[in-house]
Amino acid sequence: MITDKQRIAREKGIGSSDIGTILGINPWSTAYDLWLRRTKQVPDIRGNEAMDMGSALEIPILAMASKKLGVKVVRPRSVFVGAHKFMRANVDGMVGSTARGNPIVEAKTTGMSSGWGEDGSSDVPEYVKAQVMYQMMCASSQTAHIACLVGDRGIKLRMFRVEYDHDYAQHILDAVERFWENCVKVIPPAGTASLDVLKQITRDVDAVAVVSVDLFEEDDRLKQIADLAQKEADEARARLVTALGTAKRGKGGAYSITMSEVRSERFNGKLFQSEFPDIASRFVTESSHTRISVKKETK
Repeated sequence: MITDKQRIAREKGIGSSDIGTILGINPWSTAYDLWLRRTKQVPDIRGNEAMDMGSALEIPILAMASKKLGVKVVRPRSVFVGAHKFMRANVDGMVGSTARGNPIVEAKTTGMSSGWGEDGSSDVPEYVKAQVMYQMMCASSQTAHIACLVGDRGIKLRMFRVEYDHDYAQHILDAVERFWENCVKVIPPAGTASLDVLKQITRDVDAVAVVSVDLFEEDDRLKQIADLAQKEADEARARLVTALGTAKRGKGGAYSITMSEVRSERFNGKLFQSEFPDIASRFVTESSHTRISVKKETK
């Protein structure tokens, strides 16, 4: 959980939250996405509601962690730099003092307990383990305490403990060095970027790239497979609903189906604009998005 100022500083190097992405174990981002950001081809990630919520809860989580551990937890004011200048880690808290080598404390929040083990264990999601391992590498620490506020079926603070692992740390160091070299030399990493990130690239409106026909054919082939799979899934769902007859619910083995009416109220913007055009014009803001259109010429 870092501030906007820390996030801007992180753009100059690799932070602990980047490690899962570099190792290919971050479910929300790819190494190619991160490479595009670090090479300034797309903007870096800015805060969202989930990040803001995590930042707001960081202090009380660290306070609860301090009570559970029975030790004083102090928040460092500066970044820890590792074996290379580009290795930078913002640590949420440290035990006793902010001296290099002291155990670190990482504050987390999650709405899903999947991947998180029992309280007091070392069972945390792999991308979290990689994150705190990198923090230990940068801060010369041997132990990381992870305080996670879990909001699945009630709210409870779970404490986890991860010890420094030399082999794992070396694995991370090797991956980080390769990735940073790719950033410096502007060499794309293996894999692909996500479409949402690729849409953010500033493009030359007058340029026309020569693209391999194989890529077009692969896109076309997989789209046809996806369309067919969606059609078959819709038909299967229709057969399932047909089997209900006039019933609202159905059961079969471990499965169940329920037909429910969902009501919602929506603001009628067109009606408001027609009735109060002067007022409506004051609240109109322009937005845009990138649309991807792939076409095949027909002979």
